[in-house]
Amino acid sequence: MNSLARLIAAVAVMLLACGLAMAEPLTLAIAKAAVVSDQTSGQMVLSLKMTADSAKAFADFTKANVGKVVDLSVDGAVVASPRLVEPILGGEVMLNGTFAAGELQRLADRISTGGAKVTVEVKTEQPL
Repeated sequence: MNSLARLIAAVAVMLLACGLAMAEPLTLAIAKAAVVSDQTSGQMVLSLKMTADSAKAFADFTKANVGKVVDLSVDGAVVASPRLVEPILGGEVMLNGTFAAGELQRLADRISTGGAKVTVEVKTEQPL
């Protein structure tokens, strides 16, 4: 194999490896989970404030995936699937939507006690 072919093969392997690494869910360390009133809508929302390390990783994740739909999961169950319209840089997300009565508080309690795994990943099938 000539040097150009080896270089192309090496780049292809690196791109494949990077693609596989990006497919892994990002686990978020949550410093604080609470149900709060959204200042704009007045609706109750789940506020998730991340640790500094998770905030940085999440910012990088959202920068790399603007325009894509992502799944936010708690213990493997998807609780929200928003489309990222811009990077989220502040280390906090607010979840709103149609939740059963008391569901947001139960999620906040589970996450606050450290008993729940919170992950985010790019949705495998992107809606149009």
